Amino acid sequence: MARTRQQRNPFRIHGVATGEAFADRTTEVARMEAALGDPGSKLIVYGPRRMGKTSALLRAIDRVRKAGGHAFFADLSTASSAADMSNRILAAAGAVLGRSLRDFITDLVSRLKLSITLTADPATGLLLPGLDLQAREWDAVRQREALTDVLDALDALAGKRGICIGVAMDEFQEITELGGEKAEWQLRGAVQRHEHLAYVLAGSQTHLIDRMTDSAGAFFKLADKMAFGPIETAVFARWIERRMKASGVDAADEGRLIVTAGGTRTRDIMQLARVCWDRGRGAGRLTRQLVETALREIVEEENDLFLRQWKVLTSLQQNVLRAVAAGDGGLTTRAMLRRFSLGSSGSATNAAAALVEKQLLFRTDTAGADVPTGYLYDSPFFRAWVWWNTLPDLGPSFADVVREGPLRYSVETAWNDGGRSTR
Repeated sequence: MARTRQQRNPFRIHGVATGEAFADRTTEVARMEAALGDPGSKLIVYGPRRMGKTSALLRAIDRVRKAGGHAFFADLSTASSAADMSNRILAAAGAVLGRSLRDFITDLVSRLKLSITLTADPATGLLLPGLDLQAREWDAVRQREALTDVLDALDALAGKRGICIGVAMDEFQEITELGGEKAEWQLRGAVQRHEHLAYVLAGSQTHLIDRMTDSAGAFFKLADKMAFGPIETAVFARWIERRMKASGVDAADEGRLIVTAGGTRTRDIMQLARVCWDRGRGAGRLTRQLVETALREIVEEENDLFLRQWKVLTSLQQNVLRAVAAGDGGLTTRAMLRRFSLGSSGSATNAAAALVEKQLLFRTDTAGADVPTGYLYDSPFFRAWVWWNTLPDLGPSFADVVREGPLRYSVETAWNDGGRSTR
C-alpha cells in the first residue's frame, strides 16, 4: 500500500534537498544570495564533502531568480579538461540567458574564432551552447584561454544588458587539478576584471583552497571567504525531532543522539535519521536501541566496501583506525601508543597522515579553546564498522568497550554548539 503524505520519510539524502527537506543554513544561504546579486562581488565557500553546500547554493540561486535576478550553477566536479569546464558553464549560462543567448553566442564566436554547437535540452527544449568536440583536443593553454573567453563574453553581455549575472561554480578547485597554478592565476585574472558578474566559488578540497588563498596563492585577497561547517548540534537535533514528530514518530531526546552518532557531515546525519524514522514509525516512537539498530543496518549494507578499504591498509594504519575509533586520549600519548600497538609517535602520525590522504580520516585543528584537536573519521559508518568488526581482534581486555558500542562514545564526544570534541 502506498504511503500517505504523513507516512513518507521526511529525510532526503538523494539529490538536492529542497523545501522542508532542507535543514537550517539560513545565514549561509542569505550570504550566498547577496553575493550572487552584487556585481563584481566574489565569495569563496569551502568545507568538506556531504555538508550540503550544493543544496544551499542552489537554494540561493533560486532566491535570486525569484527576485528577478540572473544566476546559474555550474558543477565542475566531473570535468576532465578545461574544455569540459567551459561546456558546463556554457550550458548552465545558456539555460538562463533566454533571448540574450544570440548576442552571447555572437560575441563568443568572435572571441574564440570557432563555431559553437547548439543542442536542444530534451527536458526543456532550450538550445544550449557548447564548444565543438575538437576543443577537447586542444592543448592546455588554448583550452584555458577558451575558458576565460567564455567568462569574458558573459561579462560583456551582462554589461551590455545592464544586469548582474551570478556565476556559481561548484568544486572550482578542479582548475588546479587540470592546469596547475598557471590555470589558477589565469582564472584569477578573468574573475578579477569582471565588473558585471558576481562569483560564488564553492569547493570541498579544503587543503587546495587553503593554498590557493594564502599569501602566495592566486586567490589571495581576491574574494571573501565563508567556511561551510556543521550545523549546530542543538539546532539540527531540534529540526530532526520536529520532522520526526510531524510525520508520526516521537523522537524526543533522541535527536542529539542521531546528530552525534551521525558524525560531522550533514548527509550522513540525514542518512541515519532516515533509517531511524523507518525503524521508529511502526511503534510511533524512536528509542536509543532503535538508533543503534539503524546504525547497524547502514553499516551492514556497506560491509563489503568497508572490508575492501580495510584489507588494503597496513597493520599500523589499521591500528590507528582502531585507536581513533575507540581511544580515550590523544593519538600519540604513551598510553595510546602502547594500548593500540602504534610504535613511536612519529610512526603513528605518519600512518594517520596516510589515512587522511586516503580520505578515511581528517584532522581538525580549528576547534574552540575548550575542544581539543585531533583526528576524526570521514564516515561515521566506517567508524562503527571498525568498532564492531575489528576491536574484538584486540582480545578480552576490549570486551567492555566493544559491548558499550560506538553510540556511547558518540554522546561522550558530542559537539557542543560551537565545535566538536575529538577526545
